[in-house]
Amino acid sequence: MVKRVLVADDSKLNVAMITDILHNQGYEVFSVNSGIEVVETVYRLKPDIILLDLIMPGKDGFTVCSELKCNADLRNIPVIIVTARTEARYLKMALEIGAFDYIKKPVDAIEVTARIKSALRYKEYQDRLEEMAMKDGLTGLYNHALLIDLLTKEHSKQTRKGGSLSFVMLDIDFFKKVNDTYGHLQGNEVLKGMAKVMLSCIRDSDVAGRYGGEEFGLILPEISKDKVLMICERMRRRIALYPFELDGKSINITVSIGACFKPKDINVDYNEMIRLADCALYNVKHSGRNNVSIFEAVDESTDNADVEKEDNCS
Repeated sequence: MVKRVLVADDSKLNVAMITDILHNQGYEVFSVNSGIEVVETVYRLKPDIILLDLIMPGKDGFTVCSELKCNADLRNIPVIIVTARTEARYLKMALEIGAFDYIKKPVDAIEVTARIKSALRYKEYQDRLEEMAMKDGLTGLYNHALLIDLLTKEHSKQTRKGGSLSFVMLDIDFFKKVNDTYGHLQGNEVLKGMAKVMLSCIRDSDVAGRYGGEEFGLILPEISKDKVLMICERMRRRIALYPFELDGKSINITVSIGACFKPKDINVDYNEMIRLADCALYNVKHSGRNNVSIFEAVDESTDNADVEKEDNCS
């Protein structure tokens, strides 16, 4: 994939020189000529790296770099300061506010390409580390910690908007028997197949994660209860029909699915949503498995809330 470079410099000559150097190296280059434009342009273009002049109209490079590094969505993009200022204090200040590197003008083609390659290698390494921290190593889905973190954030977002939210829990039926019969390595193949089927059933805006062991979780924002049931049923049927190949044999796996649906403007916290989804799953597991159950959350401030909590896990 072609890497994108944003050059922020008020000198047309400098922009032209750097653009020629980078085009010859196969980079896609964009440019702005004022500090005020940088953050908005970064949001729009999502560049892989930024070359930032220090002295620009509107905002200087130090201010822009600080804003980028204080922005959670943009701070991982490497910034290389490009300037004619040669004093050590400027280099020190640039690195202290989060710049990855510092190139002195007039630029040298070999130096520019070498420093950009170094910054991109570092970013790729950091991205891999971040992904490893977020993803379950076996299935590639979000891990338990991030799944819950994303649920809390989506819950806060939908609470502010007055939108609906659902949390779904899936459990593989008789998974211990699969491990005992075919071994844990083959059991791992079932988990990976499960993740593949789950991802094929959900929207781009939904989130799938491994809750733990043979349990999985889904976050479904801004969706009706009927649509939640439709997604869960589609997933249950596809998994039941999916040919899991274990030791040269094709076997069928089923899942039990429990969900909590929180309607618009209902006041219930995310922990209660998890509890209700778990209770719905419990009911499915103890009434034959291979089925779907959805509990609708009740406003915690209503008189019926305590009754609902008592009944849900019966």
